[in-house]
Amino acid sequence: MDLEKVVKKFDSYKYLEARYHKNESSSIFLMNGRLLGVSKEKNEGYSVRAYERGILYFASSTNAESLDLKKIQGQGWEELEDTDVYSGKYEVKQVKPFDSIPIDEKIKYFKDIYERIKSLDIKSKLVNFNIWYSESLEEKRIMFKDGSTVEGLVPRINFSYSLVLKYMDKTATVYSDEFGASGGLELLDSWKIGDKLEEKIKEVDKVLTKGKTPKEGKTDVVLSSLLAGIMAHESVGHPFEADRVLGREGAQAGLSYLKDLNIRKIGSNAVSVIDDPTLPNSNGFFLIDDEGVKARAKYLIKDGEVNELLQDRFSSPKFKTKSNGSARAMSFDREPIIRMSNTFFQPGDMSFEELIEDVKEGVYFKSYMEWNIDDMRLGERYVGLEAYEIKNGEIGDPLLFPVLEGKTTEFLPAVDAADRELKFYAGICGKGDPDQAVPVWLGGPDLRLRNVKVKVM
Repeated sequence: MDLEKVVKKFDSYKYLEARYHKNESSSIFLMNGRLLGVSKEKNEGYSVRAYERGILYFASSTNAESLDLKKIQGQGWEELEDTDVYSGKYEVKQVKPFDSIPIDEKIKYFKDIYERIKSLDIKSKLVNFNIWYSESLEEKRIMFKDGSTVEGLVPRINFSYSLVLKYMDKTATVYSDEFGASGGLELLDSWKIGDKLEEKIKEVDKVLTKGKTPKEGKTDVVLSSLLAGIMAHESVGHPFEADRVLGREGAQAGLSYLKDLNIRKIGSNAVSVIDDPTLPNSNGFFLIDDEGVKARAKYLIKDGEVNELLQDRFSSPKFKTKSNGSARAMSFDREPIIRMSNTFFQPGDMSFEELIEDVKEGVYFKSYMEWNIDDMRLGERYVGLEAYEIKNGEIGDPLLFPVLEGKTTEFLPAVDAADRELKFYAGICGKGDPDQAVPVWLGGPDLRLRNVKVKVM
């Protein structure tokens, strides 16, 4: 049964979308240079979602002919945005296709990375080193009640690793999934994974062997683009999801501080946070969302002020606005819900050297060992991994696991400057019940925060 027949079968509903959705992936796993396994997965099927008189219906199946609509528990919506569907296609091309390199060569490539890391001249001991690599292809075809269609084809590759370094009685666990984007194997060539891993391990070794205890108290802090990205995603992106503000994610992933805080000015004038799915080759790339709304950049915070939420067709009437193209589903058996794509702080116009030059005394958080945030997305905590003191405008000695702890409503007003170096990091964002994990980017420039509290772990 094709999508036209699915639409015809359920065309009595006020709103209707029929979707074919396929995800194919292959993965390679290695531990300490030894191949643990190669896997291939395929998830393919159909779904239909319909709305009538305040009730949203959804059904999914691997067989389109067996689709039978059922009410989604707890998903009653009083209104639906009545707007035209934007028909179109989007696709990310692979310059170097996945099958252009045999799998044996890919495995050797990752084994060589381990051999290079293992031979580094460092004082710490490399206790463990794991690699996970995946290639995936996501294909969507969506048809709406009026016959409009959306088609998307996005290949992605992701590389992540975890390692443990130990020096005397001190241990550091390093995890990173920063390497991820849409495209083909040409991305591997551009990432220079071996060089970046070598640099990372040498810096962590330096922290473990020479790091000194940080001073406690209020001080200036510079957050790298990595930590800025975590903050953009966790303390701005999630609480700016309209369904979370309405309380519909409360039981699964928490609420939003915007539900109770009646404030317009949430950050300094230096703070602007954007969610933009249209960034070329991004991990969260799409040009039309799963409800047929054209994607665009959304300024969640603009010059420190709350500007707009992430909306879909069902949440937008509650806020007397329009959907901004934020609905997407992970797979055929999940309904489209409000999701982030690529969420980041807007960069400034200064260099990193200019950012730190008037910091008399402070801490530079280059990477983190762990982070935590509460269900309201208000209280947050970061434990620095690669961290350094700043003295008289220059990067100084390494610091041993400083802790930045406070509230979103303290950190965003404390940002007084950002440099011009915009960087992105791959992530997998979880949300929903049943859970949906979608690929995203998070990022930003380096940020300077004034007079915030730093603690000792």
